[in-house]
Amino acid sequence: MPNSGPRRRQKRFIATPAAIVGVGALMLTMALPGVHFGESEESVAAMQAQLLNTGGTSDLSSSFDALNSVIVEAGESDGSFINYVDAEIQFPFAQSVPLTDPFGERHWPVAGFHDAQDFAAPDGTTIQSIAEGVVIEAGYANDGCGFGLKVKHVIDDSDVTARYCHMQMNSHDHEVGDKLRVGDPVGRVGNTGLSFGSHLHFALTVDGEAVDPMPFLLKYNRLTRTAP
Repeated sequence: MPNSGPRRRQKRFIATPAAIVGVGALMLTMALPGVHFGESEESVAAMQAQLLNTGGTSDLSSSFDALNSVIVEAGESDGSFINYVDAEIQFPFAQSVPLTDPFGERHWPVAGFHDAQDFAAPDGTTIQSIAEGVVIEAGYANDGCGFGLKVKHVIDDSDVTARYCHMQMNSHDHEVGDKLRVGDPVGRVGNTGLSFGSHLHFALTVDGEAVDPMPFLLKYNRLTRTAP
């Protein structure tokens, strides 16, 4: 059996890339959608900084600082938030759920620009409208969003759209033109469209520009409370 040693080494060599492929496949199950390519670093930075001015608190110099403010206020684990249900503008979930893929440039799982904040709420969790608004898109979309909803709001004299993606099929019966109030159910967390696991892909635009939902929601969830 003089060649048994080299054979074993050869098998180990072959198994190693196979194991890597297996791990890669597992990691891809966590891959979350919402990628746009070709954004410059300057435009990404501008998008992230656009809504960080909270009226004099210039120390919030990046979306990560704003997100950290949410985490600290919640007093919970990293990647969480607190939602004030007495506010006119709220997070898409009444209670804190884990945050996963954030807004901005990313190198994994797909290099490019992620135009949303992902919320890793359990499958079937009720999603709520962030504010009073009018439905402008409803049902299944073939651009990767899957079954979703898009709602137009007017917030602080700006045109704001909130898009909810990957919801369970037929988890809402809203139609274009329907009026929603803050907190109204807009569907349930699912895994439709370009998605590799149940979560909410939540995209926000202000006057036509994609913005980081977290500092925006943090700002207005505090400013619009009835009893701050």
